[in-house]
Amino acid sequence: MEPVTTVCGGLQDTPADPGPHVDHQEPHARLYPKEPRTGYAPSALEPAPRRSGGDYFILRSGVLEQAIKDVTGLLSPDVDGDVQSAWILTEVDHWNQDQERLVLLTQHSLLLCQYDFVGLSSSQLFRVPLNFIDTITWGPFTYPSTSLNKREGQAMRIQWDKLRQPSFLSRWNPWARDLPYVTLADHPAAARDETVAHMCQLEKFKAQLVERVQAEHVVDPLPGRANGPLLLEKPIPMDTYVGLLSFISSKAELGYSKSRGLFGF
Repeated sequence: MEPVTTVCGGLQDTPADPGPHVDHQEPHARLYPKEPRTGYAPSALEPAPRRSGGDYFILRSGVLEQAIKDVTGLLSPDVDGDVQSAWILTEVDHWNQDQERLVLLTQHSLLLCQYDFVGLSSSQLFRVPLNFIDTITWGPFTYPSTSLNKREGQAMRIQWDKLRQPSFLSRWNPWARDLPYVTLADHPAAARDETVAHMCQLEKFKAQLVERVQAEHVVDPLPGRANGPLLLEKPIPMDTYVGLLSFISSKAELGYSKSRGLFGF
């Protein structure tokens, strides 16, 4: 007679030999031990090195080409003629603040475009007929002794009414657009990236501008104007006696479309 065992007050047959041990744990129990993996840390991948241009949006593939295409589509063939060259330069306003400008030189016009290289759209297009330009000045910047932001390098001032002086209100209005001149300087990317350096150099632009202005004065002279622009080489004065705003803007390069960490503007 087979022996019996008592379980919970009842009778139960003694279980037969189960044979080899079978692990009844869940399948994932063998993959995830109870002890934490204290010796593991995620590995970090080194990011690609930044380009030498300082993350300007104009250096991104296709951005500058798209900007030129957009602005060219806004031109008038009768008024402007064919596009001769395209440039990316810095406009220095009368408050000594930098503004990135897409500049087009056509048969009959000088066009300065305030272009949004982040949103790829043109916000303002400023046209100067070449036969209106009467003075081109080339030379270094000069500032009052009290100015905080004194920039180095050469600049070019283009005037189209040398006899008209800016009004008092225009000189003290940082957004004034009725001044009879514009001041241009090299774009910072000229010395940082070879792919756009040929489009950012002011001296090369000056040579083409002078040639086009002189030709336009011959073809379409204005009554009472001299036949050709006055070319001057002298310092270009900037009337910023303190310039705290331009100092902050210049150090942060707020006038340029570029990547700024998590933000790009």
